[in-house]
Amino acid sequence: MQYLTVTALLLPATVLANPIAVVRRAAPKAQFIGFSAQQGCGNNVSVAFDEANQVANVSLPEYSVRLPGPNRERGCSVTLTVRFPANVCTTGTAFGTASGQITLPDGVQAKFHARDYAVSPTPGQVSHNSPNGEWSGPINKRYTIDDTVSYTFRPDPNNRDVNFTLPGRLQLQPSNGPSGFLSNDRFVFDIRTQIPCCEFNTLLLRKSWF
Repeated sequence: MQYLTVTALLLPATVLANPIAVVRRAAPKAQFIGFSAQQGCGNNVSVAFDEANQVANVSLPEYSVRLPGPNRERGCSVTLTVRFPANVCTTGTAFGTASGQITLPDGVQAKFHARDYAVSPTPGQVSHNSPNGEWSGPINKRYTIDDTVSYTFRPDPNNRDVNFTLPGRLQLQPSNGPSGFLSNDRFVFDIRTQIPCCEFNTLLLRKSWF
């Protein structure tokens, strides 16, 4: 009679259930490190950042135009400086929201000119979606305009600080209009939607293993 000897290799159940162990570390994130505004924005301009330094809330209490009078057109540029992880590819979409008050009588028009971002330096690819705002009286309300900046950056240590400059312009017409008011008293810039570029490839690779 022949005997068959079977040797069982005992392994922890966690190893058997998970043959591939993936250790994930928190990826470095881009954060706000600075802010500036040009003179046309008015006085008392301020910014508040959230705890993670990834949401900027800019207050522009004096940025407005009014009729009657010569102050019917005005420009303002706000610059927010973002520090990106060096030698790491980061892709994401930043969301901007401008808001203010608009009050127009019949026959008066107002325009918030398109706000294409100026990005400098540009260590990668950038695309914008910045719509205009246009209104005709009579109207009296708060408004919001949303825009986006999509990017894929891989900065080196010498160009990791990227300036996002938001130029805007308010305008009322006709110049002899009896009255009218347009402001842009608040701007919020949100950069929380960001992810390391390699994570997309890693997820696809892990799926192909099974």
